[in-house]
Amino acid sequence: MSASGMRRVGRRWLLWLPVVATGAVLLALNLWATRSLGRLDLTAQQVYSLSEESLEAARAIRQPITVTWFYDLRNKSMVDALHLLRQYERANPLIQVTGVDPALRPAQARAAGIQFAGSAVLESGDRRTTINGGTETDFTNGLIRISQNGSQTICFTQGHGEATLNSLSSLDDLEDHDHDENLVARVEVHERNGLALARNALRTLGFATVGVNAGSLAQALPHCTVVVVAGPRTPFGSGDVSALRDWTVRGGKSLVLLEPDSAHGLGGLLADFGVAQAAGGITDSGSHYRNDPGSPAVSDYTRHKLTRGLPLSFFPGAAALEPAGESLPPGVAVTPLAQTSPEARLPGREPQRLTLMALATGKAGPEEGAGRPMLLVAGDSDFATNQHFAALGNGTLFVNAVTTLAGADPLLDIRPRHYEQGRVELTNRQMQTVFWTSTVALPALALLIGLMMWWRRR
Repeated sequence: MSASGMRRVGRRWLLWLPVVATGAVLLALNLWATRSLGRLDLTAQQVYSLSEESLEAARAIRQPITVTWFYDLRNKSMVDALHLLRQYERANPLIQVTGVDPALRPAQARAAGIQFAGSAVLESGDRRTTINGGTETDFTNGLIRISQNGSQTICFTQGHGEATLNSLSSLDDLEDHDHDENLVARVEVHERNGLALARNALRTLGFATVGVNAGSLAQALPHCTVVVVAGPRTPFGSGDVSALRDWTVRGGKSLVLLEPDSAHGLGGLLADFGVAQAAGGITDSGSHYRNDPGSPAVSDYTRHKLTRGLPLSFFPGAAALEPAGESLPPGVAVTPLAQTSPEARLPGREPQRLTLMALATGKAGPEEGAGRPMLLVAGDSDFATNQHFAALGNGTLFVNAVTTLAGADPLLDIRPRHYEQGRVELTNRQMQTVFWTSTVALPALALLIGLMMWWRRR
């Protein structure tokens, strides 16, 4: 290349040099801002930012908490959830967040008990809880739950025909391997009428579970956060009934799952909270599970924190709950949580909407520090057993019931925020004006100017 050609190339490079330098500076600033300043949320609803309630919950943490978020690197919503967790980390240095892709680190995921992406494991000291979900509500409530001092104990009564807490489970080989002899498949088989799946779900959330035998309820109640009575079929002894009634009325939290026409001996406890059990089992021709009218199904729940976002649940062989007497006891409020369709009926009665689950609350006791007494009653216990726990929303309904009784007061119900595009609302007259201006007048004006210029150049 000649000297003049070299000079021309040099001049061209000098012309492009400021552009390249400016691009390099902007790229460096972008990388620095991303790593040092985080992301800037310009959405109108602040979709990618924590609410003030979540920030306050994060700042209130007083002990170190490690959060491991198992996510799919190719999933945008899971990547956004990791950025959301980073905001908790920036709000409080005691919160340490790590992101792990189970596909890239299967051993670490297996050690944490994680099989699929979209779960977070929170650890603080010797406490550990797992969250299946990546919303702000999931993360904030997980932080609140694991930061609570002491482990909350869920007591299950035993010895009255209830479902067994420590039910048996075994591993079984799948016989159908699609003609592939090298394929090994094993499934965990649980005793159908036990509560092992419910127990494991509660332990995953950080609760301790314990069975309380008949005759020893009075001694166990001071150590119980919630008492679960899961389908008794023989009466409670007078001592246990008296202890449970007194404990609940003084601020205790009880979850009673009944069965139709069962002799449980807890009518006095139900009456204390304005609830009675109707005779017979429910048949619901309007809304039932599969082809069984004796298994009422519920998809439209009463608006309550406990039932928010629940999928369909069903109650195989359920009793109906009714108000006890002509009026409620003083200070007691009863909220129906799950109801049948209007086509449901009891033996010998006309079709009507019946209550399957109700939450009764009373006034706080006079003792210092006494909480509000709460009794949550369901007309069925089978929905929480191993046979039906994993089906649709049954397991979630049971877990929500226990967590609501155990400490839903400090947990937050954060309103979901969605991305909304900016819109301009116009009246009909304004729309007509825009149409005639943009579609008719302006093109006509442009055409007229073009014709005038053409005429002048002739």
